[in-house]
Amino acid sequence: LLVFALGSIVRLHLFTRESVHYSKNVYLCDRVKSPFILGIIHPKIYLSSALKEEEIDYIIAHEKAHLQRKDHLWKSCGYLLLCIYWFNPLCWIAYLMLCKDIELACDEKVIKKMSFSDKKEYAKVLLSCAAQRRLVFVCPLAFGEVGVKERVQTILKYKNPAFWITMAAMALCVILALCFLTNPSKQYQIRITIPAGSTEAFCYS
Repeated sequence: LLVFALGSIVRLHLFTRESVHYSKNVYLCDRVKSPFILGIIHPKIYLSSALKEEEIDYIIAHEKAHLQRKDHLWKSCGYLLLCIYWFNPLCWIAYLMLCKDIELACDEKVIKKMSFSDKKEYAKVLLSCAAQRRLVFVCPLAFGEVGVKERVQTILKYKNPAFWITMAAMALCVILALCFLTNPSKQYQIRITIPAGSTEAFCYS
């Protein structure tokens, strides 16, 4: 798994050797079909040079949401755990759900203040990028890499969560953390009885 990830990174570096600087940490490249983030310490956003100007704005907003949330670090940590516990099927399920939740959370962050028409345009760009993507690389965070159908439905039906729902979710997380991250302190008392005339060294009761 580590060799596969390193091979993907090397391949991406080869793809992006002829990229052109667009703005700040954003680069355009002819060989890139689907946008992604490459790098850990100084991450860069790579986009296809075939994208239209209005599409670029939506995609950059999505990728910058990834960087603000440090998703490129969280996903790398998740993949490292997957490499260690590769034999556990629950780790594979957890990693896939992590990737899915990362994308949904970024979509929510981007569309939170959008109008419905802007959400529709954002969903169109999402579908366009998903249709053009090829191999999904393990390490980079690609735009539209998982659950495109569900993400589009979520975008178009999105509503800001009520305050009490947010507080209830936070309380539930605290309760679950207390239950699963702590161990109960158990104290056992053992009474040792030595009967008169016993041939045994000790009798436990």
